[in-house]
Amino acid sequence: MSKIKAFLLALAMFTTTSVFAYYNFIGEVPLPGKTIASPQLQQDTIFSVGAYGLRIATKDCFTVAITDTQISKPKKDNTWEEIWTLKVCEREGKLPITFTDDGKGSGTFALDYMNIKWRTVGKK
Repeated sequence: MSKIKAFLLALAMFTTTSVFAYYNFIGEVPLPGKTIASPQLQQDTIFSVGAYGLRIATKDCFTVAITDTQISKPKKDNTWEEIWTLKVCEREGKLPITFTDDGKGSGTFALDYMNIKWRTVGKK
């Protein structure tokens, strides 16, 4: 591995650790709600959802949480859609996600950031 690749890898690991240590990201598996994603697929998806939540967070709010999961299109041919509720500070969003099960306990996911619906919910 070249020195540049090693440096970039170390920088990415440090940055990710710093960001998640600074913000309170609540996304423990199993997630609340009715998700049918395997625990491994939930864990794989959580990082991307959390990273998106951090983009929405404000400088004086440090909480990002997945508060609910619902199936929006039932499983057909190992593919289904869910809506994950993401609470970021005083905002709550419904994030559509398409999952594909690989039959080995994991799979792939696609977050539909363009169709997330946000609303203000106030402080709790």
